[in-house]
Amino acid sequence: MTRPAGAGPHVIIVGGGAAGQAAAAELAAAGITDLLILDEAPRDSVFDDTTHTWTLHTADGGAFRSRIVIAAHRPPYVPWIPEIAGRNDFRGPSFHAAQWDSDFDPAGKRVAVVGADASAGHHMARLTESAASLTVFAHAPRRIVYELPTAATRAKRWLGRRVRPAAHSGPSRPALVRSAIAGITSAGIRTADGVHRCAEAIIYGTGFAIPDRSAEDTLIGADGVTIRHAWDDGMEPYFGVAVRGFPNYFFLAGPDIAAQSRYIVECLRLMADTAATRIEVRRSTQQVFNERACLHAARPHRVGSAFDLSFEGSDARATYAGAATLTIADTHHPVRVRLAGRLDPNDGHYHWQGTVFASPSRPLPDEMLQQSRTATLTVGERSAPARIVEKTPWGTHSVAGVGAPPYAPS
Repeated sequence: MTRPAGAGPHVIIVGGGAAGQAAAAELAAAGITDLLILDEAPRDSVFDDTTHTWTLHTADGGAFRSRIVIAAHRPPYVPWIPEIAGRNDFRGPSFHAAQWDSDFDPAGKRVAVVGADASAGHHMARLTESAASLTVFAHAPRRIVYELPTAATRAKRWLGRRVRPAAHSGPSRPALVRSAIAGITSAGIRTADGVHRCAEAIIYGTGFAIPDRSAEDTLIGADGVTIRHAWDDGMEPYFGVAVRGFPNYFFLAGPDIAAQSRYIVECLRLMADTAATRIEVRRSTQQVFNERACLHAARPHRVGSAFDLSFEGSDARATYAGAATLTIADTHHPVRVRLAGRLDPNDGHYHWQGTVFASPSRPLPDEMLQQSRTATLTVGERSAPARIVEKTPWGTHSVAGVGAPPYAPS
């Protein structure tokens, strides 16, 4: 079935299985019915930076264009297990958390979790409750974060509440190991500090990789970036749904399909509320998600703080687009901005965000922004505190604020 390129549905769901049906149900519940389900995966999917749309080409020559794509079929990435010295010598069961062994029973076993990505975090509560002991090993790029902005004793209590349910009093509170893994033995894991910790089962939460056999043009995002190039050092989608460089494209591969479907709907609602035509997870958001060990099931950030929004073609879709002044450390910088926002019914505050375009002859001071991301944005007579979120790959800067915006809300 082929549709004219400009007459496609608003949303295409790739995959008619359980995940695709779950996504369709969540979209329908949110009143989003302009969608199409493709049972078979397309030959390739290509993003158009000008129109902010995706074109999907099927094996039979069909072409489908859509603003949003939800990939609910077999993803282009696979669970990755690192080649740690001695890994094949381990005598107990071992597997990636994203490929859970349905016959595995952790009850009474000494279990080690290596890496602790979101797929491992999904099973952490179950392991904590039933295993005789649970040891979590950081493995790059995952790291166990202790440097919290609180006093040390408060930080330990904070970690304790999240590592295990408050009501749990059993012996299996996870031991957190930050020392690098030196090797795996037949009966456990040895770390660089010389300590050997016994284990009867090893579960890997070490993220995902793109298979070598995958074609380069299977998935092409913004500025022609391929999924392999964006994923060259291994990672996982933010909350399992979004990858930087692939706007308006959402993955839906589990393990919590229901939660991920609801989060995608939140993203689409924010787009509708702001008349945005492009939404993309922020680089900083994805980086933090991929670096921190998940000691519990992953919880996503509020969409407005985790994603960037953009607008197609003319600036008419933005709430405000035009000249502004960005003040950083008492220094005024003339810029152009494109801003939009909305009143959030959950907290009752107005949330605004957008993009700052500096003049090529007067670029923003990157060194100063690295030291302080707080600023003041002024449009005419209106000023508002602003936060510089990050520098984009295109040389612009993302900006956000909460409260009265520097423009007159429509």
